[in-house]
Amino acid sequence: MVKVSALFNSILLLAASVASKTVFTGETIDGFRVATEIDVADLPSNSLTKVFVRMPKNQIGQNWHVPVMIAKGAEDGKRLFLNSGIHGDGLNGIRVVQKVMNDLDTSKMKGVVVGIPGANVNGMLNNKRRFVSMSGSGSLTDLNQYFPGDVEELDDVYQFVGILWNNVISNNNFTAAVDFQTQATGNAACLNVNADVSVNYVKRMVDISGADVVVTKSTDADTGALDDNLAAKGVAAFTYVLANPRVFDNEAIQRGYEFSQRLIADLAIQTSGSRYSSPANYVNSNTLVTDTVDTFYANSGGFVETHVELLDSVKKDQVLATMYDPHGDVVEVFKASNAGKVMELLSDPLREPGALIASVAVSA
Repeated sequence: MVKVSALFNSILLLAASVASKTVFTGETIDGFRVATEIDVADLPSNSLTKVFVRMPKNQIGQNWHVPVMIAKGAEDGKRLFLNSGIHGDGLNGIRVVQKVMNDLDTSKMKGVVVGIPGANVNGMLNNKRRFVSMSGSGSLTDLNQYFPGDVEELDDVYQFVGILWNNVISNNNFTAAVDFQTQATGNAACLNVNADVSVNYVKRMVDISGADVVVTKSTDADTGALDDNLAAKGVAAFTYVLANPRVFDNEAIQRGYEFSQRLIADLAIQTSGSRYSSPANYVNSNTLVTDTVDTFYANSGGFVETHVELLDSVKKDQVLATMYDPHGDVVEVFKASNAGKVMELLSDPLREPGALIASVAVSA
């Protein structure tokens, strides 16, 4: 009976290993191997692997390819996932991931760090925040509303997200994850985190984030957001908004980089030789933590002048912005509903109905 059980267990282990292998196509792009699936377990220890993951084909029959970087330590340990560029205009996180991954010393690592330096290659190529589908008259889709996707769905967005989720993200049993984003084109933001602190370890991630504002929330996988779907699986995950779109903001990139290094040290993935090896001593007393954000949108179209700056402390009824018509007459005045800090502001003064004017993180 013992022999039968042992044989059965061996068969199960063999089946699992066959089902979850890294699959290389035999092709290369710019010298980097192409894979259809990444399983960190069968990549070599003490290595930094750089690949392109094959995605669905576009309308001319050519595959999209997403860059993925995998740093695997000399010893086993925890697993961290760093995503960036889920929106085509969210560039700061891409540079963070590139720098973090290339600076890791795998010989001193225990565990794995996987980074995607730019998930929405379609949006970046088309200079759009959203994924551009060309069927019919075309459409623009926010990838961060479609996780976990569906590789069987007859839809390019569902397939694109489904491959990322199934073949890179959910199959690798991450301990923690960060989705680096930015505000949308035409808007600006301070560094802010959106997090469900009830998920194990997320509160710790928040404490060492170095963000200007932390907005707490409840996990809801139905939003289609990457962090919500990871959190629903028990992964400690949050979204980190690194300021403004379409730029490489050196300060935002550095702060994102330093947070990533603190997180890597706190997870004991790499501590030796790192100046971030004591994250327990890190304190950012300026972080505002809140569960309430007042967001103001344009009710009409017009020209908007702002009267506050990002991170300004505002009082209730303080004027945030004024909208004017083409002749300079006042159309609408936007006032703070509560006291708090300015978290987001328009950067493009031309506003259509429904466009963001400002958001205020409400003080306790």
